[in-house]
Amino acid sequence: MSRPYQEIRPSQFVITLGPGSILETGSGPVILKTVDTLFNEIGRQPQDFEIVDERLSRLELDGARIARVPTNAELGLPSDRTIYPAHAFPFWSLCTQHRPHQVLYAADSGCPECPSVSSQQRREKAGREAIRFVQTCENGHLDEVHWHGLVHEGGGCGTKHYLWHGGGRALRLVRIECPRCHATANFGQAYAKSWWCSGRIVEHGGRPASATARCVQKARIVQRGAANLRLSLLQSALTIVDMPTRLHDILSDRSLMGAVGALHPLGLLDQVALMAGAERAGLPPDAIEYLKQTPWSEISKAVDQLLGADNTVSASLRDDELDRLRQAATCGVPAVPHPHLGSPPLFEVRQDDVRLVQGPDRRHRLRVAPVSRLRMVMVQTGYQRLDPQKAQKVSTAFDWNGTTWYPGIELFGEGVFIDLAGDSLTLGGSRAHQWNERFRSDPDGDPSLHPVHVWWHTLSHRLLRAFSVDSGYSSAAIRERVYLSVQDGRVAGSGLLLYTVQPGGDGTLGGLVALVNRFENVLSHALRDVDSCSNDPLCQEAPSVGADGVACYSCLLASETSCEHRNQGLDRLLLAENLP
Repeated sequence: MSRPYQEIRPSQFVITLGPGSILETGSGPVILKTVDTLFNEIGRQPQDFEIVDERLSRLELDGARIARVPTNAELGLPSDRTIYPAHAFPFWSLCTQHRPHQVLYAADSGCPECPSVSSQQRREKAGREAIRFVQTCENGHLDEVHWHGLVHEGGGCGTKHYLWHGGGRALRLVRIECPRCHATANFGQAYAKSWWCSGRIVEHGGRPASATARCVQKARIVQRGAANLRLSLLQSALTIVDMPTRLHDILSDRSLMGAVGALHPLGLLDQVALMAGAERAGLPPDAIEYLKQTPWSEISKAVDQLLGADNTVSASLRDDELDRLRQAATCGVPAVPHPHLGSPPLFEVRQDDVRLVQGPDRRHRLRVAPVSRLRMVMVQTGYQRLDPQKAQKVSTAFDWNGTTWYPGIELFGEGVFIDLAGDSLTLGGSRAHQWNERFRSDPDGDPSLHPVHVWWHTLSHRLLRAFSVDSGYSSAAIRERVYLSVQDGRVAGSGLLLYTVQPGGDGTLGGLVALVNRFENVLSHALRDVDSCSNDPLCQEAPSVGADGVACYSCLLASETSCEHRNQGLDRLLLAENLP
């Protein structure tokens, strides 16, 4: 999909942008509207672009369904055609054609001090010079800066524009003046203050209907390009079924799954009923022929996995994945290759390629399993503004004919799963004790604060950098997935998955799994100088453990695209005191 002078990839939309995000275009910044407005505009149904992942929908999305954002090519439209709805934001602009000041004004009628330019030219010019400041609060609201209230704190004189003096080196040098009553305000002071919030969810359109809808949270002025203006909240799931990709695509048809789901719990599903349901669902002839050639035992097993009826689905999506990954590292997946040529599985671990690697302190043996094929579904469930520790979540869900939908993306790739071979992780030392006390005192019982999770998370970040040296992927392209299963207060299992994915069924090129045979070198590089940092003693003298331990960008922190915990719950000294 595209905006004028800028294209957006579907994966970029889900992972970094989405409804309520500001996108810079050649004609000025715009705000992306809600996803349902897209389907209304293109005249299509979300189910035409549905991504089926029953585990993710059931365990994490309360039964909601997932729709991907279509591309121009899928819709048969030119690549320069705009398909995603948006509107200009922010609306206030600066006209730089005046000296010694600039003119700040609402862009609906153009700069009031440029009478020689036509109204249309003034509006177009203003759109390219939008003010770079907006106002937001931790409840997720976003609006224009209240310029009238900023200059006229006690009211207003009716002016429609202001004079912008100074700037360049610091905001404290900017002075905003009313041309009518000559009231002034220092923008640096205003930037540091808190302001009342209008309660506006800007992707929904206009402001709240009445003053009673205003938010009680204090708002702040921030730059529209600030990284904390919109923080996407993602929910992802690893597809852990070992059926062939082709069979998964056929059985994931929503109409067919509806018929299968009705018959399966009653024990009435057999091959005859399945073929009848496939014909009623309107599946293409080649798909029906594929089902006819596939043994019923394989289809029945696939249906059990898709519907979660194979007694492997736990109450936690992560625990479910961890159990499956550990089983795959032990037995391999799939156990028997599929007889149909050209039908690779969605999830593949070759047992012969799994290795046991001794740690440098010889305390633990790491089991390293190459996941040569995997499928990951990522869903943007919402976003936050400003402080992720305090901010409320704004949902990106949308309703379509009584059904809740979320925007998502389907990605394919490879990975390396690492856990301990046959023994449990035992941690000692002062840092482990401090993290254990921090975890016990946390009212929410956040698993990312558990010392075992912190250990794996820290090792993950060190391995990210080491893998990037020889894998052909930058550290920002490699993602992590840390697992910790706690049952009855005891650690039942733990591990981590480092993976890289991209859109398209062909996945990636094998750069990660190829390094499993040289994992000793990767691990040695990852743990080299783990007890020191170029920022020491500042880095090492962290006063206490909280959400953040001993970690900085020189030794441990990773890209936002890689770390699923926003670089929190890391401690270099904990790993140094407990080398594997």
